[in-house]
Amino acid sequence: MKLNQQLNLKEVLLAALKSKLNSSDYCALLLYEKWESICGKEISKKTKPKSLYKNVLTVSVENPVLIFELGFIKDEFIKKINEFFSSEINGLQLDKTIKIKDIRFVNK
Repeated sequence: MKLNQQLNLKEVLLAALKSKLNSSDYCALLLYEKWESICGKEISKKTKPKSLYKNVLTVSVENPVLIFELGFIKDEFIKKINEFFSSEINGLQLDKTIKIKDIRFVNK
C-alpha cells in the first residue's frame, strides 16, 4: 500500500471479517453494505437484506404493498444479486458458490 493512499475502514473491516465469518454470514454482510448499488436508491430506502440461509435471501420491506410489487421483479433481483456474488469488490473475490435461489420479502 502506498503511504499516501487513504485507508477505507469499512473495506479493511470487511476484509478482516471474511476469515472470521462463515461464507453465508459474510455474503449477507456484503449484501447489506452494497444493497443500494445492487437494487437502486429508491428501493434500497424501503428494503434491507435481513438474512441469507440455504441460498434463500430474506429481505425486510417497509410495507405489505411493496412486498406485492417486489414479487413481480423478484427474478430480476435474484439475477442482480447473483451477478454481484460472481464479481470482485476492491480486490476481494466473493464466494462464487453462493447462488440465490429465492427471495422472501417480509414486512419490517
